[in-house]
Amino acid sequence: MVNQTHDGSNLRFGLRVEAHSKLYLDRFSFLCIAFCAISVFVQVALILVSFQKLPPQLPIFYSKPWGEPMLAGPIAIWILPGLTLFFVAINYVIARFVLAELFLYRVLLTFSAICAFAALYDMTKIISLLV
Repeated sequence: MVNQTHDGSNLRFGLRVEAHSKLYLDRFSFLCIAFCAISVFVQVALILVSFQKLPPQLPIFYSKPWGEPMLAGPIAIWILPGLTLFFVAINYVIARFVLAELFLYRVLLTFSAICAFAALYDMTKIISLLV
């Protein structure tokens, strides 16, 4: 879907073709997306490897008061990779199809990588404390 503007430049999905191709060639963005994908993969692998060894109650909801309200069943551990995947996908779609600025594109992907790292860190801490 390539359209022409009044000044003769080509647009693809609302972005100038030059800006669109720069987003593909940006190494930093590729590394952020690759890190996010690896983070989600490692989280899923950690869950699958240690799922049988997990206790019946896990401390998942740290924002709730200490004790029974912060505990959940082992199936709730899937919240972390699910939220990570959702957040990274939403940020990537916004960065890819809405933003034409390379700086804003990198900012969104950097925050995605930071959130993926935080979720991976939390996952390893929860599992290492309980298994």
